[in-house]
Amino acid sequence: MKHCKSTAPGLRLGIIGAAAVCGLLVSGLSLAASCPQKLKAEDHVVALNAIQNLMGRYSHLGELRGEGTLMELFAMKTEGVSWRTPMGPSGIKDMMGRFNKPGEEAPGLVPGQLHMHSMLTPVIEIAADGKTAKGVWDSFGPNIQNGNEVGNWLWTKYGVDFIKEEGVWKIWHLQVYAMFNTPYDKSITVSAKERAERMANGGGGGPGGPPPGAPPGAAPGGPQGPAGPAMGGPGQNWTGPKDKWIYDGTSAPRGPKIPEPYCTFDPADSYGNV
Repeated sequence: MKHCKSTAPGLRLGIIGAAAVCGLLVSGLSLAASCPQKLKAEDHVVALNAIQNLMGRYSHLGELRGEGTLMELFAMKTEGVSWRTPMGPSGIKDMMGRFNKPGEEAPGLVPGQLHMHSMLTPVIEIAADGKTAKGVWDSFGPNIQNGNEVGNWLWTKYGVDFIKEEGVWKIWHLQVYAMFNTPYDKSITVSAKERAERMANGGGGGPGGPPPGAPPGAAPGGPQGPAGPAMGGPGQNWTGPKDKWIYDGTSAPRGPKIPEPYCTFDPADSYGNV
């Protein structure tokens, strides 16, 4: 395998570094010959950095201000913008409407809440036409609704489509895939068995805490409160798309499709499909 050179005529790396360019070229050059449009290497690097920062802002701002304050990160002027959590499909405007009343600024987190959205193991691909991008992440952290509950460990995956809106990269379609969710005082396997028993008896599939993305004050699901839809409550089709899965101790893991180099956006391959 040939090593990518750290410099190239006209290429300004700045703080990004030659290593990032090398990785981008390895993933993208094999596709370049088949695409009618070819994104310049420097534009590829800039796009990658912008998307990394965008999802970093999603993580940090969600933790510090609450998910209801994140509308500025989404492509609100683009048709089909969506934010879907394990609670089910919802348009971003509907999702945000659960957090704040029309005409009012979205409230921040209430005291005692802690929802971590770490963004781990990213795989990002920029379209050869430079108009869209795709990425997946792992996310692990605590899910605490208030200081009086046990709280949960929550591991999810993110599948995200990005689009350039008025020259700025924004989140277009965001799908959260819950891989497991368990109270701090129970193992993952115990929670899976209890969830299966509740589901068999027609109860909620939630492991105890409020569903991820729930508004402040939401009731917990599972044994600590009313059946919650986060992990498959009554009327909720948790199986949903073929790649949505939660640990059950009996089946192989599934998750969002890992993006591959591509020429231009294909609606059939969108993370917005449910």
